[in-house]
Amino acid sequence: MSVSPASRPRRAGDGRDIAAWQNAAPTLVELIGQDAFMRQLDDTLQLLVEFDLSCVLLYVRSHSPALLHDNLNGVSELDAMRNYLNGTYLLDPVYSACMDRVAAGLYRMAELAPDEFFDSDYYHSPYVHPCISMTSGSLAEEIVFIGSPAPDTYVAYSLMRSNGRTRFTDEDIHCLDAAQPLLNALLCRHYLMIAPPAASATATSAAPQQGDVAGYLHAAFADFATDILTLREQEIVSLILRGHSSLSIARTLQIAEGTVKNHRKHIHFKLGISSQSELFHRFVKHLLTRSAALPQVPH
Repeated sequence: MSVSPASRPRRAGDGRDIAAWQNAAPTLVELIGQDAFMRQLDDTLQLLVEFDLSCVLLYVRSHSPALLHDNLNGVSELDAMRNYLNGTYLLDPVYSACMDRVAAGLYRMAELAPDEFFDSDYYHSPYVHPCISMTSGSLAEEIVFIGSPAPDTYVAYSLMRSNGRTRFTDEDIHCLDAAQPLLNALLCRHYLMIAPPAASATATSAAPQQGDVAGYLHAAFADFATDILTLREQEIVSLILRGHSSLSIARTLQIAEGTVKNHRKHIHFKLGISSQSELFHRFVKHLLTRSAALPQVPH
């Protein structure tokens, strides 16, 4: 991750709209635990920064995600959310960041994503992610608030601007950064009110021993071409599909870039494919049809 929220410099004018946000906070507190909370939170944040779409996803370690709030206005393909919740979330940089225990805060997607993510098949496919891949080029930008209301439990609140709008400016980000501590407290408290208390404990007790996302991705690849690919090749496939370049893979695995390129050639040869797109579609098909799916988050 290239930038953490704590590393962003503060500016003298960051509080220019915070008074409106603070004045609206008591209403939000009253709505915690109620269905109207998230819609009111959307409306209140519009006092600070304009956005077109939003959603909230809950990630609990060793479980598949749950959609807590849908303000996507039906813009994605009908199957996109179902496919995402059934497995393609494993390639999402937000999920990866949460499983790597990212600090609570506000992030641009570019701060969480691997170096070639925005050129990846995952980013451009309209069928695997309801937010970032509705239609290629449909979003100007996505930013996401990440909070952790309980151990190994993360709430990701995404705000998006549609194509034709400007990206979120530095001033927008600084303004939202100032609101983030209160927003995080409200959002986490709301989750704890609406979710079963046992959800996090169940997830933690069932979690594998690995502390990072690699262990969970490994489970998804455990039955993908195991009779053809070596463990190292499976690792490389995982990183390729998440949007890493050969150089980034080399740095991650601490091997030479030339070695990565040779592995990629061997992977294509063994699988009988000629492009990264073929690899992506084969893996997604495998992922969505595999029987050993992770349990759903209780909600």
